[in-house]
Amino acid sequence: MSLKLIAGCGYLGFKAAEAWLDDGCEVAAFTRSHHNAAQFAKRGLQPLVLDLAAPDSAIELPAADTVLWAVGFDRTAAASREQVWLDGLKWLVNQLSAPPRRFIYISSTSVYGEVNGELVDESATVNPTSEGGQCCLQAEQMLRNACGEKFPSTEVVVLRMAGIFGPDRLLRRIDDLRNKTPLPGEPDHWLNLIHVDDAVRAIQYTSTAEVVPKVINVVNSETVTRRQYYSRLAELAGTDPPVFGESGVVTSVRQRGGNKRVVSRYADFQDRFEFNNVINGLDDSFQRTPSPR
Repeated sequence: MSLKLIAGCGYLGFKAAEAWLDDGCEVAAFTRSHHNAAQFAKRGLQPLVLDLAAPDSAIELPAADTVLWAVGFDRTAAASREQVWLDGLKWLVNQLSAPPRRFIYISSTSVYGEVNGELVDESATVNPTSEGGQCCLQAEQMLRNACGEKFPSTEVVVLRMAGIFGPDRLLRRIDDLRNKTPLPGEPDHWLNLIHVDDAVRAIQYTSTAEVVPKVINVVNSETVTRRQYYSRLAELAGTDPPVFGESGVVTSVRQRGGNKRVVSRYADFQDRFEFNNVINGLDDSFQRTPSPR
């Protein structure tokens, strides 16, 4: 029985953990919360209570054949991105007692920066403009260097995720539509997305395939614009059509996001997705969101 070690057991990481458990794997996962640890244990995970922004070097980690880093950034916490995404990641590599077969790092398509309408695949130049994209790129490079020095046999695979959507990820925008709150971003720019179930499929495949590329863009191939996406969400929620902010007026690089259309060179990888059509994935997500309509 193989063991998977997960750092970042949130929306994506917990679904990946459940999928691995269903496959008969053992799964250990970090959490800062004792409450979450109890819930993890009930589900069959081995909880490791630890704050990756201030880790305890004395903790003993189980030997794992696969390590998944899926740590998001908690804006309510005091720790910076660098403390978690760089210092925490470096600590984890140094703390591993045995080389994993694969180390899967969940990165972001924001490492490509802002592009004016062009297609962006894995061969594109990385030029992040946002703080998050810059930190992700530093972490990618640091992880390859750290594993190269300590665990030369470990394969590092970077999954550059588009924006993750799925059940329970629609409530805020539904409220915005109902309240006619202007949505950020240019309405006719591309909205690069990946359904959470397909993101999990990507992780599962990456952990088991005999050969995988070193970098993969994880994105649904049949993407849509912001206007198309939110217009469909408005139809599902029974609200008026979406309202967008004044064209060209944004408050941050994160909201601007450029107009790149992210694609992947690996069609056989995308063939495993159930929701390559984003609108189909949106319909599924809405139907599976257990909340008042």
